[in-house]
Parts: sequence; C-alpha cells; structure tokens
Amino acid sequence: MYLPFLFEPSCALENSEMDNNADVINWLLEEENPSIRYRTLTELLDRSPDNPEVVQVREKIPSSAAVTNILDRMHQDGYWLFKNASKGIYIGDGVEYSDFNTTHFCLAYLSELGMTGEHQQVHKAADRYLSLQQDDGDFLRHFSCLYAYNIRTFVRLGYRNDPRVQKTIDLMLRKERPDGGYLCDMHEGKYKTKAVKSCIRGSVKALLAFAELPEYYQHQRCKDLVDYFLRRDCLFRTGDPSQPINNDVITTRFPITWRASMVEILYALSKLSYGSRKEVSRAWELLEWKKDSQGRYILDWTPSQVRKIFNVGKRNEPNKWVTLYALLAVKARDEVK
Repeated sequence: MYLPFLFEPSCALENSEMDNNADVINWLLEEENPSIRYRTLTELLDRSPDNPEVVQVREKIPSSAAVTNILDRMHQDGYWLFKNASKGIYIGDGVEYSDFNTTHFCLAYLSELGMTGEHQQVHKAADRYLSLQQDDGDFLRHFSCLYAYNIRTFVRLGYRNDPRVQKTIDLMLRKERPDGGYLCDMHEGKYKTKAVKSCIRGSVKALLAFAELPEYYQHQRCKDLVDYFLRRDCLFRTGDPSQPINNDVITTRFPITWRASMVEILYALSKLSYGSRKEVSRAWELLEWKKDSQGRYILDWTPSQVRKIFNVGKRNEPNKWVTLYALLAVKARDEVK
C-alpha cells in the first residue's frame, strides 16, 4: 500500500474522529466482552465507577472467559510457566523476559482486562513478582522495555502507592540519555566510535508509563522523552523523515508487549496533552489508514504465542482492543484542543 504521507508532511486532522462513532461504540459495548465494555463505559464514555451499569459489568470481569483462562494457568505459588521453544525449558517463575506469556506479561494482560490486586490470585502473583525487584528498582539488566512496562502494569493493578513501584519509577526518572530516550545495559556503550541511539521499543514503554503518572507530566525527564518523539514526528527517522523508525511503529499491535505500535505512541502522547501538536499529524493520518469502512480499526499483528492465554482476535481483522485504544487516543487529543 502506498502511503504518501510517509514521505510528505501534511496538515493535522481538523475534525474530531469521535463524531459519528455511535455504531463503533455500540460495537465496543457488546456484552460478550465485559472488560472492553467496562473500559469503554469508564474511560471512553466517562461513566462513574458507581454507575449501576458500570458496577454490574465490573462484577462480570473476574469470571469472564478471558480472565479465567489466564488465572487457571497460574501456578499455585503465583507465577506462570511456559515452555521456551528455542531453549526447550519451562520459564516464568523469575523475571525471564523472552516469551510473550511469562509472568510480567500475564499480569499486564490482567491489568488490561480490568483486574486489580483486590483479587486474591492477582495480588499473590503481583506481590511475588515485585519481591523479585533489585535494590535499585530494576528487574533485569535495566531493560527499559521491562521496568517501564512493569510500572504501567502495577499502576493499573492498583499498586501505585507501593514503595517498590515508586522505586522503579525513581529508576526511570534517573535514567537519562543525550537523545532523551531509553536504552538497556545490553546495548549501552556497545560502540567504541559512536554513540548508541536509544531504543524505540524501550522508549515507547517509558512513554506509556509516564502516561499513567500525571504527577510527573511536567517532570523534565518526561518532557525530554516527549521531545524524543516529537523530533521524529512520532514514528520517523531523524536522518530520513520519509522512513519509519522500524516496522513496529507503523502497525497496530495488541496486546501491549515489548514491541511498539503507532496506537501506543498516539495514546500516550495524547494523554500527556501533546496529541494535537503538528509533529503528530502524520502519525494520525497513518492511523486513519487502519480503519475499515465502518470506522473500526484493524489489528495488524498479535503474537501467535499469546492466543492460548489471551486471545485478542485475528490479524488483519477489525479489533475491539485496537479500536478502544485508538478512540481513547482521539478522545485525549481532542480534550486539550
């Protein structure tokens, strides 16, 4: 598909995409998925948590097929084990970070589904995983795509006031790089003759983490990270603005993992009040290409390994999760215009 705006900057979208979306919102509100219905009611339509309909839907989430499928696979000691195909061994009881179904991912999926630490099993797994934290707040080799990802997960699970979560937030605030992004120990300093660029995937996870922390929106570290994306028109290379940073960022992906996607970037920047900046316009136009004739957004990619534990839908089809996040991004963008 030829996408001319990958090569030629153009004007920002003028009209709110929330207009005339009643059919799409009704699609998200279908009763078959109480998690999406709940998040649509509360995050997209701003219904109060005390609203009788919201309360009724929330009560259905713990017994929903998506949640029970994950929790039924949890080890009684509070972790998830999965066989690593390349190594031929089962992993997941520590902070292993390879497959898409190990413990930190499963906790993230539960947070997406609307679960919190108030649930006994979720609390057991969350508390156990946080106990694996290192002294400086890290979990493994300062992978920003892991510790920032975990920040978002645990804030969404209701652990914002846990000192262990704050320790990891402090680590994210301390990690500074010349270009404003994030990297990890594995890549830091690997070149002797030139600087190492920040990792787009780790930087996206940090952007998502900051989006969950309004108290740090004005922190210089957050502003530097936002500038990292604005200098790239969100998705493009600084040295060649006609080319995307990588293939991740010009696709829609779910669930949120260590990879990146345009929806994650637009959602986070919009929550941080930068969604209507002119530097973001090409990214919005690219997102428009992901809609079908009914205004639903297409899922480009989901890990095949995830389908057994968190089946979010098929690739190349309209997807409720992608649509929800896209509409949340649009809503946040338009609220600050």
